[in-house]
Amino acid sequence: MKKNQGALFLVITSFFFIFSCSKPLQPQYLGFENLQINKNMGNESIVSANVKFYNPNNFPLQLKQADINLMLNDKQVAHDLLDSTINIPKLDSFYVPVSFSLSLNSILNNALQFLLSRKTKVNADGFIKLKKSGISFTVPIHYESYQSLDSLLQSVR
Repeated sequence: MKKNQGALFLVITSFFFIFSCSKPLQPQYLGFENLQINKNMGNESIVSANVKFYNPNNFPLQLKQADINLMLNDKQVAHDLLDSTINIPKLDSFYVPVSFSLSLNSILNNALQFLLSRKTKVNADGFIKLKKSGISFTVPIHYESYQSLDSLLQSVR
């Protein structure tokens, strides 16, 4: 009987360990706020914003690193590397500050399509490194949507 109890304990402990260490779900993109054009240096501007996400996990996480490529109409316009710790609450929204250099040439390449359709395709691809209970996970990020020119211009400060 003791042998069966030991085996049952081992199975329950293994089950608990496997499910408590499962990979977290990808944060859900909710939009951006406070889009600002900070500096204009020649044909480049520094653009910053706070990107809003929601943590669908029932446990807190830490964002350790993000490496994201931003594309407009399938043309890369910026690359952002975030290398700082952001504490993410469980089942709640959180903000990630982003800042990138945007060249005037990349905007001009898309200008005609912006003006004709009044919207642009926005893609963000890359990965984020999350940490849960001392264990790090790499989570791929892929976001794609169409952003209206009017909403972009309204959010610029």
